[in-house]
Amino acid sequence: MIKDTIERGALGAPYHRVNPDETLPERWRIPIALAVGCGLIGIALRYLAREHATADAAEYITWYTFARDHGIAGLAEAFTNYTPIYSYLLLIATWFDGLGQPLSLVKMISALFEFGCATVVARMVWRFTSVALRASLAFCAVWLAPTVLFNGAMWGQADSIWTFFALVSVAMFMRHRNGVLPFAVGCSVKAQGVFLGPFVLGMILRRKIHLAWLAAIPGAYAILAIPVLIAGRSLASVLGIYLDQAHTFHRLTMNAANVWVFAGATPYAIGVAAGLVLAAATGLALSIFIAQSKRTGPEFILLVACVSLILMPYLLPKVHERYFYGFELASIALACINLRYLPFAVIAQVDGVLSYLAFESGIVMGLLPAALCNTFLVVYLLLDLRHGERGFRLPRFAWLGFIASTAGLFTYLLFAGAGLNVSLPYMLAAGLATLMTLLLVKESRCASAEGRAPSH
Repeated sequence: MIKDTIERGALGAPYHRVNPDETLPERWRIPIALAVGCGLIGIALRYLAREHATADAAEYITWYTFARDHGIAGLAEAFTNYTPIYSYLLLIATWFDGLGQPLSLVKMISALFEFGCATVVARMVWRFTSVALRASLAFCAVWLAPTVLFNGAMWGQADSIWTFFALVSVAMFMRHRNGVLPFAVGCSVKAQGVFLGPFVLGMILRRKIHLAWLAAIPGAYAILAIPVLIAGRSLASVLGIYLDQAHTFHRLTMNAANVWVFAGATPYAIGVAAGLVLAAATGLALSIFIAQSKRTGPEFILLVACVSLILMPYLLPKVHERYFYGFELASIALACINLRYLPFAVIAQVDGVLSYLAFESGIVMGLLPAALCNTFLVVYLLLDLRHGERGFRLPRFAWLGFIASTAGLFTYLLFAGAGLNVSLPYMLAAGLATLMTLLLVKESRCASAEGRAPSH
């Protein structure tokens, strides 16, 4: 009888299955070839998408043009609605003005940090598995992830920047080092960096790091703002960036597949207040759980980071579809360290693409099944924190059903087009895809007696 269950055991030991007679170059030949090949494919895809423009593209080009025309003196003006560090990156991009169009150079900023994210994830996987192929696959999965390509190559968004620093922070905590400083820099890039906040607070309490380190968050922002202040920009303008961003939109969800998809009729003011309270209370509870948990090991640290990165955008109001970016990449690292989480990383990508299509093509009907599937991910990740299961299965039927049903849902949505198209085929496609997602997540996390290992 073929065993579906594969015993994983403790980190490290099961992964050293290398022939002792095998030389290092031979052992690395396939992983290096795979990484180089996927790297070139990723570059080619980004080149092909260099001229793809969204409604925000005109604004990016305006920012770039201002930075190019005014140089360092332009730092005195609030020519972007981002924090100062993005203005510095735009100025650096203008040094290569003759090598490409403005939009292409703006996208290049995102691409560089996407490569950085892929590298950090690959190093994270390599350090805690010592399997070159897994590290190579982790790099390729991040570099070629559909949501990563949507976010940077197609839209020119900058979520890869704060995510890079968030991943560095998690990697440092996994190595028993203090990762507060890169977290603080990430928060200074974009407000979404705070999604990792419950995790960082929990690690500070768990590792008995002095609470004074929390001062690094405003401290990093203040230090990074020094050049624009010297250039003549007002202090009120610099300090009010995040407040101004918070008042930009007045909807409980900006195409984000979160809990507010189910509560769209809630009055805006009530929803914002309730969402902020709910997210703050849940985040504090997660921090306390991390501090008090007896579980140790790098996999647990990465797991609680993933929970923090999905829980905050899932509960908070006024969230964009892009704000699950950090979880989408961290879940890839988790899947490469423990294959039981592979369905979580795949489902995160599917849900992300469904959300991106709402903005890209106006196909909003994918938000409901995506929100349902994200709900499953949140629930099962929280259950994993409680139970600490270690084994994993390869549920073939669930995988086949998930692939077929998801393909059917995407096909229907693309043919149905933009707008609201509630019909019997949609209900069948969305319902089947959601059901198979639930089955896949449920089956993948159930370990049999042979495959179950004690929690560490």
